[in-house]
Amino acid sequence: MPEWFEMSVVIAFAIAAVFFFAKYRETATALHECERMKKRLSGDLDRYRDVPRLRALRDALISTDQLPVDDDGREHLLVRDSERQLYHVTLGHQAQAVSEGQEVTYRRDGIERLLQELGD
Repeated sequence: MPEWFEMSVVIAFAIAAVFFFAKYRETATALHECERMKKRLSGDLDRYRDVPRLRALRDALISTDQLPVDDDGREHLLVRDSERQLYHVTLGHQAQAVSEGQEVTYRRDGIERLLQELGD
């Protein structure tokens, strides 16, 4: 076999090995990134799994006719916490619309505090 042919085969195999390891490294990086995103997104899904229940709670609290009202004018609501424990919540309902940018405050321990929107 001529020497130039052997040298060409060796060079071709060397080039193929470089491409193979580059592709292997790229695939390993993509797999690592995929696993990292899967962990992050599954954490997000765990955090937001209660969103339908929170939306229903928000709609019930804002609405004027969804919650049952007793003789004293208090509203009643059953809510589950993260451990699936059921709680009975009694509310005195006074919903008011708030314009965008308006600050709403409440008093606790004698100090006026700014009320944050639920979910912030």
